[in-house]
Amino acid sequence: MTLGNNDFVAVILGTGLNAYNISRSLHEAYGVSSLALGRFALRETADSTIVQVRTKPDFDQDEVIMQTLREVAAEFDAPKLVLFPTIEHYTNVVLRHRDELDPRYVVPLLDQQLADKLMNKTDFYRTCAELGVPHPETVVLEPGDIDPTFGDDLPFPYPVILKPANTDIYPALQFEGKEKVYKVADASRLRAISARIFAAGYDDDLIVQEYLAGDEAVMQVANSYSTPAGQARFISAGQVVLTEYNPALVGNNNAIISIADAELTDSLRRFLDGVGYVGLANFDMMYDRRTGQSKLLEVNLRPGATSYYVMAGGGNLIRCVIEDLVYGRELPFTVTGQERLWINVPYPVVLRYAPASLRARTRAAARSGKVHTLDYAPDRSRARRLNMARLDVRHGLDHFKHSDNRPR
Repeated sequence: MTLGNNDFVAVILGTGLNAYNISRSLHEAYGVSSLALGRFALRETADSTIVQVRTKPDFDQDEVIMQTLREVAAEFDAPKLVLFPTIEHYTNVVLRHRDELDPRYVVPLLDQQLADKLMNKTDFYRTCAELGVPHPETVVLEPGDIDPTFGDDLPFPYPVILKPANTDIYPALQFEGKEKVYKVADASRLRAISARIFAAGYDDDLIVQEYLAGDEAVMQVANSYSTPAGQARFISAGQVVLTEYNPALVGNNNAIISIADAELTDSLRRFLDGVGYVGLANFDMMYDRRTGQSKLLEVNLRPGATSYYVMAGGGNLIRCVIEDLVYGRELPFTVTGQERLWINVPYPVVLRYAPASLRARTRAAARSGKVHTLDYAPDRSRARRLNMARLDVRHGLDHFKHSDNRPR
């Protein structure tokens, strides 16, 4: 398999769905194959003719990752190497070792200082407020002894959401009853859970937020690209149709409609340009039916694993990186607007488990066009088709087994 072309080779950190998303986007735009590096070979990229997978069991360690990238740099000494991390861990590794990577790799990523500001949720929501970007009402609880009346007079009603501001420290902690995010019913439980988190060794802020109720109909996503000058050049918004029910995979989406939403796009552009964002970004939002606003929940410093929905909407997010950073071509500001359906499970599963309020819209979007990231005509060997069938069956069974966990 020949990787890249005379101008660039894409090096992807990760071997899952996002790796295939990036590889397919590049193959459609430039006809090139990409290199994916990771711990294990996963079905999403296995037996592909457009992505070469190389694995090392200890590829989660910084030095192993960096040594592998040094070897790749030596292997491809002529074209530019464009580096795409696909998950938070790989993104953090790239940020930590940016000085070493920069001489050899093109990295569509912001700097460490801004990354730290956006990843700390206290700073993130403060920034949203300063820029006038809608976000959930928030109260910050600082570490230390908890006031016995804390939570009795919040500016929003219960239930509330409780989550750590620092997502570097918190994942490493182990304690009974640990959850990624807590839905809390009353003030006494809010104080009890907060005390347990601090007692486990967490020493940063906790975020208490208003709870935005609803099923997938209130969930939205967006993906964007901004130039090294800090100017947003591409934004694509999506309406979530089906999210993941399996508790181990909560937060992943399995069906999205690409949408046009000028107010949402303007809000995201104000945020991106306001902070001087650089590179690829993935946003989670929720629509607040009470105010009619889409409220920004968080930003990830990489393309979303489900960001191939932008192709259904008429854009190519990953192409922006190459056009800007490899070829130096000016990018017009682009917003996708075609309402089409992206799926990661069989279409009948989407119709069976999507909220009733979204089914008519989903059918209409599907009639305009539907895409499945892994179903790519130039990459449809027998082995690929078998892998895709196994994944579809697994995802379909997951929805059946965990349907009681669907959002309401």
